[in-house]
Amino acid sequence: MRSKTSKAWLAKLLAGAGGLLAASISLGYSLYERRQADVVPQVEAATPVEAGRWKVSVNRSAVGTEMPNGAKISPGKKAIVVSMMLENISAQSSNLYGGLIKPANLPDIPKPQYYLTRDRAILWDLQPRMPEAVTAVWEVPENVALPDVLTLQVEGEFFKPRDNLYSAPGWFPSGAVAEIALPLDGETSERKP
Repeated sequence: MRSKTSKAWLAKLLAGAGGLLAASISLGYSLYERRQADVVPQVEAATPVEAGRWKVSVNRSAVGTEMPNGAKISPGKKAIVVSMMLENISAQSSNLYGGLIKPANLPDIPKPQYYLTRDRAILWDLQPRMPEAVTAVWEVPENVALPDVLTLQVEGEFFKPRDNLYSAPGWFPSGAVAEIALPLDGETSERKP
């Protein structure tokens, strides 16, 4: 009788230890994946970054003395100017690129205004599979201390054929997919001679 009881007790003990080990491994793996997901890849300037709907390669950054179209900067402001190549790799024209890049080391600044480099006009819809040289401009208060190196995060999106609310297709935010560090050059004019 004692042998059966001790065997049953030993089986329960081993089953409990196995379950505890499996739970520990699962928790450890989840924490590892979470840590890996929080690590944003660092990329060099001019490296193309796939961000779901967009492909972008950021080339340089500077403090501008005027807007790319020749307009004056708002009084009491200064402009951060970033030049890049931007491509819409989805199937439809879109103007939802406003949150694609954001300065990570300049908190609480609004979305930038985008300009076409070729004709200095404001960028509206970006057509599919037609890469454009563009300039993004953030106007920030004059008293904001700017870093020597501007760190930009590229925000990604993913396509979902059926969303949870309307069962309709759409693009949804997926978080930062890359980080680019660029020296913030001194004051420049984006106007071409």
